[in-house]
Amino acid sequence: MNAWRERAAGAWLAWWEAVLLGVLTVGAYGLVVYGFSVFIGPIHDDTGWPIASLSGAFTLSSLAGGVGGAGAGWLLDRAGGRPVLLGSLVFGCGFLAIASSAPTALVFVVAWGAGGGFIGAGLFYNVTMALTARLYPAQRVRAFSILTFVGGFAAVIYFPLAGLLVDLMPWRDAMRLLIVLMALHVLPAALLVSGGASSRTPLAPNPSSRAGFDGVRDALLSRQVILMMAMFSIASMAFAAVQVLHVPAIAAGRTSLGAATALASVRGILSLPGRALMGPVAGRLGVPGALGLVYALMAIGTLPLAAGGHVPLLVVFTVLTGLSFGTISPLHGLYAADVYGEKRIGTLMGVQSLVVSVLSALGPVLLGLTVDASGGYRIAVVCMAATFAVALLLLVLLRRSVAGGGARPA
Repeated sequence: MNAWRERAAGAWLAWWEAVLLGVLTVGAYGLVVYGFSVFIGPIHDDTGWPIASLSGAFTLSSLAGGVGGAGAGWLLDRAGGRPVLLGSLVFGCGFLAIASSAPTALVFVVAWGAGGGFIGAGLFYNVTMALTARLYPAQRVRAFSILTFVGGFAAVIYFPLAGLLVDLMPWRDAMRLLIVLMALHVLPAALLVSGGASSRTPLAPNPSSRAGFDGVRDALLSRQVILMMAMFSIASMAFAAVQVLHVPAIAAGRTSLGAATALASVRGILSLPGRALMGPVAGRLGVPGALGLVYALMAIGTLPLAAGGHVPLLVVFTVLTGLSFGTISPLHGLYAADVYGEKRIGTLMGVQSLVVSVLSALGPVLLGLTVDASGGYRIAVVCMAATFAVALLLLVLLRRSVAGGGARPA
């Protein structure tokens, strides 16, 4: 027992910053992404505000987070993590508190959009992955696995917690309580995690680490970065479309809505072992190989949705995409960290977040239009699978470009 305790203490001492950043992620995503979806119904029932307006608050916060992410990354490179994390928390909580007391739909939309934007810009993966990449340059894969595995509990915790609170109290009080809880998740990392590699001694030297691009312009003119951002954007479009449309696509067959949501819950839970397996798989195949495997599994695993409500095929969809989808974001982060290097990683991750978030938002819209035009989900599902296949093709082209010296400016 003593030996086990010593090993556990040693693991905590080695990885405590990655764990705290994961806990921060639980609070940030938990309220702004997952908790918000629970609040829409109770807010509408209590106030009569249109669902479209409430949904617009979420869209506004996503766009603001994408735009603000570039500024947060710039500040991260120049001032370190603490000002970014604390500033985002203070301004984000302030505007979200205004939203919880909003007298009109307009005030709510603007306040939530601003508050969620600050949280998304400074507390989402575009910042925490950049910090983790600097803190653990020699053990980046394992550190990202820990960060995203802990962060993956956001949906598991906040979906039922938000639902319980809105059942027990008015939505305004429930929202205020969750804002406080989010702050408690964020504060340990904001106060204790160091600002990056320059402010701490790395766990071990990393011979493959490089300073990276001298500036944003050099990176954005790089053929490698252009192909990589296109790949991330296309994969994220398909990913967002699957996330939004898989429940109604399942229910459109011979499956009840209750069974469809149950499968969606199982799919979410399976993302946790998927993230835990990411480290060993990336260690064996390399990050590009692991990313290619995930794209292939998402393409293959999405296709069973086109067959309607056949239970065995739905199980295939749930297992393959459940194990895979939780690894897409961390693998994108790992790949980008290797490409960008450490010198401008905060700024470049922020720019990447802006580009990818804007383009990925088109995925659900385009697939929704396809559903309306075709009168069903079959063609839309095939399009989603094909989009993952296109991302896989771009990965192959990207690897060939790198092998052929394509990292030079275009």
